[in-house]
Amino acid sequence: MKDTPAITPAEMPKLVPLPIPTKGKPFHKRIWAWLTKVREWQLVENWEYDLPDGRRVLIPKGFVFDGASIPRLLWFFLSPTGLLLIPGLIHDFGYRYDYIWVVGEDGRICKQDQAMGQDYWDEVFYSVGERVNGMKVINWMAWLALSAFGGLAWDANRARAAEDIVPTASDGMAPVGG
Repeated sequence: MKDTPAITPAEMPKLVPLPIPTKGKPFHKRIWAWLTKVREWQLVENWEYDLPDGRRVLIPKGFVFDGASIPRLLWFFLSPTGLLLIPGLIHDFGYRYDYIWVVGEDGRICKQDQAMGQDYWDEVFYSVGERVNGMKVINWMAWLALSAFGGLAWDANRARAAEDIVPTASDGMAPVGG
């Protein structure tokens, strides 16, 4: 029996890496950036994904995230852009905005899950991880780390109060509704 992936290569998000800011800085600041900065990735087109609950979510073009926030010391074991890339993308959007864009059956896009809070997005991370990679232990450890330390990122995102990012229209996409 052939193992069917939960997400095919064609369904993966189209991402571009953003530069780590080292160029033109004094030597000590370049070293500090190299040691402390994490590569960020930007979506170059709207990306859609079917959540385990059946809803189709949309992360808008232009969204910037860093993959799963894994401490650098653990990268030898688990890459931030490896098994946890897809759950990390959806989770980072939820942490940043505390809502998600959902594509309805009629093609209309609307905000859902507004003000659901940190625990909700941590659960979404876990359930998407289970669906995408099936690595129960890895997903559980990542969820446990989020439960213990995710509050720092959650609070930083609340203080940041990022401006809404609205999906841009594309072929076959209905207008965004509120």
